[in-house]
Amino acid sequence: MYIQADTIDDLLREVFTEIRAKGEKVVPSKGANTELFGVVLELGKPLARLSRTQKKGKLYSALGELFWYLAGSDDLAFIKYYLKNGYESDDGKTVWGAYGPRLFKMRNGIDQIAQVRKLLSDPERYPSRKGVIQLFNAEDIIEDHKDVPCTCTLQFLVRNTGLDMFVSMRSNDAYKGLPHDVFAFTMLQEMLARDLKRPVGRYKHAAGSLHIYATDEEKVDEFFDEAWQDIVEMPAMPEGDPWAAIEILKVVEERCRSGEAVDVDALTLDGYWADIARLFQVYALTRGSAGADSRDKVDALTKAMSSDFFRPYISDRQK
Repeated sequence: MYIQADTIDDLLREVFTEIRAKGEKVVPSKGANTELFGVVLELGKPLARLSRTQKKGKLYSALGELFWYLAGSDDLAFIKYYLKNGYESDDGKTVWGAYGPRLFKMRNGIDQIAQVRKLLSDPERYPSRKGVIQLFNAEDIIEDHKDVPCTCTLQFLVRNTGLDMFVSMRSNDAYKGLPHDVFAFTMLQEMLARDLKRPVGRYKHAAGSLHIYATDEEKVDEFFDEAWQDIVEMPAMPEGDPWAAIEILKVVEERCRSGEAVDVDALTLDGYWADIARLFQVYALTRGSAGADSRDKVDALTKAMSSDFFRPYISDRQK
């Protein structure tokens, strides 16, 4: 089955509709769900990666999960700061299936992101089909762990359309997992595209099992009740190598998560990346019972934002 839509909201509506109409009832280890087998999704506008709905507009958890990956971390406390129930741990401290270590320091020591960058930056080799990052591996079948990767591979190809990306999933929770996966993977696609001086190309996403858990069916109804959303794309990343800015943001994220104050204006960041830094500040200021001082700080951060795109998400946090 092939499902295409321009925005994540439209894609989710199509996915939920098809699962309910044509899905099979199955009861695997994580609970009863309705499943479609062998589905390919295409997001026509990869920058329309964030839901504009109240129900699925999960900017902060998606951003936090992305930077958990970028930090190369398997720390459970780190991801629980953003996703309380998103991951399970064998030892109460680390996540076996964490993507970050597999992306940047696979158990044999390979930085897979760096290797793909090197491969696709060679003008004699960039049409290669070997730009594949492996996340699920043989150990995940042999050994028994509470959390193993749902993603098998990420493939990057330079074509006439730009830097294309093809994601292969063994299993995909359409309600909770899919929006976060699309956000993180298209952000990686855009980062690599900027690095390689290529346009952001096509994004396709294949799942062996695409499903909705029975426990989320009422939430899916609430999503449908919000009606259709406008096509609104996230601002484009600035031209040029993004990795220096990402290194700065990794430090900003850690400091915000630790409760430290950060002077974003003092950082050497483009407006796009400065906005991301301010979003980490907003999240930190709104996690607990915000007093008047915190509300004033969030108001100041809102006024300082370079893009109006993020204002609805900040407003939701303030509420």
